[in-house]
Amino acid sequence: MNKYLIGAFLWSLLILVLTLTPGESVPDVSLFDYDKLGHAFIFFVLSFLSINGIYRHPRCQARITKAVVIGVLFSAFYGFAIELIQSVIPGRSMEAMDAVANIIGSILGLSLFYLMNKLRT
Repeated sequence: MNKYLIGAFLWSLLILVLTLTPGESVPDVSLFDYDKLGHAFIFFVLSFLSINGIYRHPRCQARITKAVVIGVLFSAFYGFAIELIQSVIPGRSMEAMDAVANIIGSILGLSLFYLMNKLRT
């Protein structure tokens, strides 16, 4: 695995474990009182890590546009797929607004990438 995508991979793995653990196995810890903001934040981070990893990978030589499209689409699809999978996990449920929050967070992740790139130049 290349070092540029390790952060995105580990963050994706953390999301997978936290969101696909059956509901009764998860302690009732309220990190975010605003559920949808929590969803958006988690996928905001994933989107940023993915875009940055793809863009900085030396073999990929991706242009910014390509890195953004791949990173945002991956993050948004991942968030949507997790919501679909949750519908079959005991104690979990699929919520359309959670999927929307995941996708919005994914799109917002590119704003941090652009801001950081602008500050570097």
